[in-house]
This record gives sequence, structure tokens and C-alpha cells, in this order.
Amino acid sequence: MLFYTHSVEHIAERIRIEKGAFTLTKFSDGEIYCRVEENVKGMNVWVLSSTIAPGDNLLELAFLLDSLQRLGAKVNLMILYFAYARQDRIVKKGEALSSKVISDLLRMFRLENILVLHMHSPRLSRFLDFENLWPIEVFSQVIRRMEVVVAPDKGALNFAKKVSESYNLPLAHMEKFRPEVEKAEITRLTGDVREKRAVIVDDMISTGSTVIKASQRLVQSGAAEVNVIATHGIFSGEAVMNLERSGSIKSIYVTNSVKPTYKSSMITSLDISKFVEDRMLEKIGMR
Repeated sequence: MLFYTHSVEHIAERIRIEKGAFTLTKFSDGEIYCRVEENVKGMNVWVLSSTIAPGDNLLELAFLLDSLQRLGAKVNLMILYFAYARQDRIVKKGEALSSKVISDLLRMFRLENILVLHMHSPRLSRFLDFENLWPIEVFSQVIRRMEVVVAPDKGALNFAKKVSESYNLPLAHMEKFRPEVEKAEITRLTGDVREKRAVIVDDMISTGSTVIKASQRLVQSGAAEVNVIATHGIFSGEAVMNLERSGSIKSIYVTNSVKPTYKSSMITSLDISKFVEDRMLEKIGMR
């Protein structure tokens, strides 16, 4: 049986798993109210959610987990987008270690399994026991048309290696530094991209700064064309406009892990619901 928060309603409605009856709403003062209306004692249930802003999404998740746990369900959790994962270390004295705060909240509950769709940082494994899911198969048709896989920074390298190995494509990688928050500069490109159709792979596109700088570097290095795949399409601020104006990117492909709110002929959103459904059923031995 499947339960879900409002942040992932657009995915949950596409998943062919029985939906549990529950109420998740707000009082007139803005407080969230949650009630599970099923007999789930001893039952394997899945909760699908995202911790993306605003903070109400996190509270909905916490209250839903609490309701199911109090009713005696065996609760499994899948998080489609783990927000705050980038705040995984202290850079300046006085900063909150926000990713640990979120992880500690989830550890309050007795969860059978925690699956996360393309977690941003491997450092989170210090705080939370979870399985990281890379939805490579969702991008299969795009990757098969490419001739070289590119990691735009160190953080994307393991994912890029897996894509490269899975499709027997050469790998190139870059080094990046941030002169300031939400700004990126590429310092080095390793690998041959000349006259090749290149695909930059990453976990998310937020401001677009990284993929813009990476794509410009690839064009300067002789790439025939540059495409981008990223699991999470955040597109904050003026990201879409900046990507369209970059002049160096042919196409961008993301999943609908975050509900699309943008409009751009450059960006294609691929449905993640079958991938999510398959992983849920496989995890509890039903597929």
C-alpha cells in the first residue's frame, strides 16, 4: 500500500500500487493535520515523499511516518528529492549542519528501508542509512545517441563512470571551484571530446551555473554538440533563461522527480514513475 505527501502527488498518481486512505490537510491557521484511515498493522507500506522547500513538505512527511508507525505498519520510505543534502559540512563557524538535522529527524522513526533517488552527497551516509538510486535507465535513449560522457565536477564523477561503463562510452571529467555561493568555474578538462556528441551528467540542475560553464568549456574544446542529463530539475531563479541564453547547450533532459514548473523547448522532462514503482516492488520482493 502506498502513502504520499503533496510534494510527490504528481508521481504517486502514476504508480500502480494500491493507494492507502489518509487525510493530509491544513487547519485555517496553517497547521498540518494528518490521519491514516487504514488498518495497516503488520503491513508493508511505502511512503513516497520529497523534502524540497517549503518546510511544510518535511513536516507532512514526519507526520505521515508518525501516523503509520503508531498504527503498527512496517514502513518503507522513498525520497524522490533529498533537499538540504548540499549542506553536508561546516564551511564557516556557526553554520547549521542541515543535512544531519534532516537525517536525525528520519532516524526517529523505525523504517524498514530508506531509498533516495540520486542523493547529492555521499557524505550523507555518515548520518543516515539509505540506498542511493541512480535512474540511468530512464535516460537510456538519450545516452545511446552520445559519444562521450562528461562529469562536470568531482561530485558527479562516480555517476558519470557508471553511465560510461553501462553504455561503453569514453569518459571525460572536469574540475570545478566556486568563487562564491551559486557560482562555478571550470579549471580543467581531462579527456578527448573533439568532434564528439557530449553528454554532461549530474544529479541536479539548480542555478545552472555548473552546466553552463561546463558546456562552454566543451564547445571551446571542440565538442560537436553538448547535451545535459540530470535527475533533478530544480531550475531556481533565472536558471532556465540563463541556460537558454548560454549558446552552448543543445538539449537538457531531467526527470519529473521535482514537479515541472518551467517552460522551455530546450528542456525535456522524463517520467520517473515506472522506475520508482519497480524499485519499490523489488525491495520488498514483489517483483
